[in-house]
Amino acid sequence: MSSPFRSRMLLFGGLYFAQGVPWGFVSVALALRLTSLGFSPAALGDLMFVALLPWTAKPILGPLVDHASFGRLGRRRPLILATEVGMTLSLLAMSFVDPLNQRWSFSALLFLHNLFASTQDVGTDALAIDLLAPDERGRANGIMAAAKFAGVVLGGQGLLWVASHGGWPVAYGCTIALLLLPAALVIRVQEPPLPVRQTHLIGLAVRVFSTRLALLAAGFALLVNLTDAFLFPLTYPLFRNRLGFSEQEVATLATLGNVVGALGALAGGALADRLGCRRTLVMASLGSAGISLAFVTCKSLWGHYPVLLAYTILSGVTTGVIYAATLALFMNLTDPRIGATQFQLYMALLNLKDAGAQKVGGRLAESFSPSGMFGLAALLEILPLVLLRWLGQRKAGDTTATEPAPISNTPV
Repeated sequence: MSSPFRSRMLLFGGLYFAQGVPWGFVSVALALRLTSLGFSPAALGDLMFVALLPWTAKPILGPLVDHASFGRLGRRRPLILATEVGMTLSLLAMSFVDPLNQRWSFSALLFLHNLFASTQDVGTDALAIDLLAPDERGRANGIMAAAKFAGVVLGGQGLLWVASHGGWPVAYGCTIALLLLPAALVIRVQEPPLPVRQTHLIGLAVRVFSTRLALLAAGFALLVNLTDAFLFPLTYPLFRNRLGFSEQEVATLATLGNVVGALGALAGGALADRLGCRRTLVMASLGSAGISLAFVTCKSLWGHYPVLLAYTILSGVTTGVIYAATLALFMNLTDPRIGATQFQLYMALLNLKDAGAQKVGGRLAESFSPSGMFGLAALLEILPLVLLRWLGQRKAGDTTATEPAPISNTPV
């Protein structure tokens, strides 16, 4: 490749950081603000459902991105820059809307912002497939995951601090400035030339998606790592309103969870290299279920902040490990001839799973006790492991391999 490896890591890490900042701002800073203003778990779950819904459109965006070309300007670069502008304008509009009294308008802008963000994500993944060598993709995915967690931390805890000292308009302005930072790196990208012969994506996609392996992978995407999204509508109201911890203390928990999540993602990539994706996912999922059950047994100690810190650290690490190993598994199962299209289908299913889990979790949190919710989350974490035995890792484009391929030799 013409550009150094470090430059490519900076580019893709920066783009994932740009996705994480506004997501942290919405899911941590704004969510805590709305919780303090009286949003119920159901209302919070509905709002996060709206935020996650555009990410399920990525299978539609994948073929469009694969076919898009802007002449001399390139294929991916103009699209990524345009979506950065769209994310900026939608956030700017949100800053003028009252989420309590103008909930419909706020939800519409939140949906629009995440539609731009999901399109940016598709373009970024496609650019990564174009620019990264196969032996770089493992490290790249670990760095991108960690950068996104870092963006969520800064967008959540950092911008909540800004809002508390400078007001919410200032926090919105800082969010916009941070998400625009990687644009300077995108402008300098040298894209590879457009292939002379184009693959017939529709026919190939139909053949790939009709295979038993692809269908099992799709089912796994709808079930893996449900705990985090399922419990999200419960945890903020539980910690803030029922247990009485301050907004800053709850924000600190969210920040800590994302910090250790970033470390867990890096560890998950290393474990997947050494042990394989499936074994890593089994261990991390069982660990996540065990953490939820252990937290239930400590119910009498929930009012002690160190107990919540311990729970946050342990669950954050396992979430990061599962996230990185899941991405590695799906890239191993993706045919590179339709890389953007197939991989984005799996990513969309993961986001659909999160959106549904947020909505269902918010509803159930008003009927079930907190202990029951954590116990149910432990059960949901174990269910997808049944499918892993049939999801062997294969080399990209190899439809005949029956043995798992090493992670370092395959896309991650």
